[in-house]
Amino acid sequence: MIPLPASRRPHLFLAILSVIALLLFVQNSYHPGSALLKPSFPYSRPDVSEDYTGLEAEDHNVRSRVERLREFCGRENAFEREYGRTNIRMSRAYEGSHHRIRQFLHKALRGESLNISVIGGSVTKGHQVQKDEIWFHKFGEWFKEFIGSTVDINFVNGAAPATGSDYFSFCFPLHIPLDSDLVFIELAINDEGILEHVENMENLLRGLLDLPNKPAVILTEALAFSNGGMGGGGGRMHLPVAQYFDVPVINQRHPLANHIARYPQLIRPYFSQDWWGNPDMRHMNAKGHRDLGNLAASLIQDASCIMLSEATFFVPYSPTEQSQDEQASSILGGVSAGDEETTSLEDALLLDQSLALAQSTWPEQSRSWRKKPDEGKAVGELMPGLWSTPVEYGILPRLNVLGGWNPNLDAVVPHFNPTCLSTRAQQPQFNLTPSWNDGQWEYWIHPEHLDKPYLVAREPGATVKFQLETNVGVVKLYSLKSRSFGLGAIECWADEERDKAVIVDGYWTNEPNIGRFATIRSDLSQGVHTITCELLEKTSDPEGRHEFRLISMMR
Repeated sequence: MIPLPASRRPHLFLAILSVIALLLFVQNSYHPGSALLKPSFPYSRPDVSEDYTGLEAEDHNVRSRVERLREFCGRENAFEREYGRTNIRMSRAYEGSHHRIRQFLHKALRGESLNISVIGGSVTKGHQVQKDEIWFHKFGEWFKEFIGSTVDINFVNGAAPATGSDYFSFCFPLHIPLDSDLVFIELAINDEGILEHVENMENLLRGLLDLPNKPAVILTEALAFSNGGMGGGGGRMHLPVAQYFDVPVINQRHPLANHIARYPQLIRPYFSQDWWGNPDMRHMNAKGHRDLGNLAASLIQDASCIMLSEATFFVPYSPTEQSQDEQASSILGGVSAGDEETTSLEDALLLDQSLALAQSTWPEQSRSWRKKPDEGKAVGELMPGLWSTPVEYGILPRLNVLGGWNPNLDAVVPHFNPTCLSTRAQQPQFNLTPSWNDGQWEYWIHPEHLDKPYLVAREPGATVKFQLETNVGVVKLYSLKSRSFGLGAIECWADEERDKAVIVDGYWTNEPNIGRFATIRSDLSQGVHTITCELLEKTSDPEGRHEFRLISMMR
């Protein structure tokens, strides 16, 4: 036996205690004749008869909800009948592990209240359709029927017209509950196919996935032909980010774009009409909304039915309950953190046997293994499996999607905790309120779009100031861009450093009228700073107009 240095004994002692605890757990859970470890929750496998006498009422309620979903899954698949399985598969740009969707469904099956939210642009806000025709509303109708009346569900439509992932990456807390359990994102139409929206979408996903309830997040791309090419606009930038973060993507464009291109007469049956009776190629009609809602529902239904069909399915008692997988993973991690080379052969064999049993339901390539011992050593290094383990699904990546490889485990992307002050805030503390105004900046709401408020200036020289506190040295401004609204430009600077001023132009030559942000400073010291903005005489508008529409300040 190789002697163990005194400095390593406490660490190994704790590891052995953990192994003993795991072995006791396995002994109490394992049933001869079955290759599977029995889950801790009473309702586990549909082919196992259980005596439920004496169980608490809540356990019976969970079983009832599970049986309800099993019955639902046993019916004819209405989505498959209507669209065909091939078209449904084509709509799944990325399906992912389903891990966070399953966590969301576990919460529903336990009967806990749910917050289901959506952020998006004018499509999700309901432009050109009635409120009860919006795709998110149609999804909600289906989900309430699917999950049953015993679960309290709160649906929040946090969409804001003329906004993209740049705005929502900072301002999503103004629009949806921070305790959301499922969040849909519909921003592929409003985002252009440019590289900056990769970073914006990453920031948005990091912010959402790191919320307290660790929500499931699903990207949806509605069909439109008004921004980007036939292959889409911002969705081209969103997809690789979503795949990196294991976030499912539903793309309505994939099964429809080429089909409609072959049959242009389908435009009118699928899209709304503008004020002149022409097809509005940016906004679907009620038919398009219904289809997108159904595609979202089909993903949740498939994830549910696949989960319920698995022999190892069970509902954890609570989200914080440590599963058998997590126990095995924590033991592996704890031992690997120590000096494996000094562990005795007997201890190593004991650990390997317990881990093999605990990981018996894992894929082969996910199970731990040992390297060949070095010369003169009795035990080789304990290694994690080469492929992801079940306990890693849903964990945020430690490195940025556009960053390079870095083996240093201390290199971790910090938590993204943005602050947004906006004209669209529902809570007073998030209102965009100037600290000083020369009287020429005023709050204004578009008379035909009451959900589009702005802070507006029209006379050159109009000046406004904001006092902002920043912890990371960044201040951004979000304003409207248009080629037809006669928008001018402003100059903004921090404190007295006008020599570092940034010009933000409201005019551009792109087609959509939409908000975009600009970075005012990214190198400020931590603390309170005064941001000053002045409307310029110089304008890029061909007709020489100057109006500027400010939406948000972000830090």
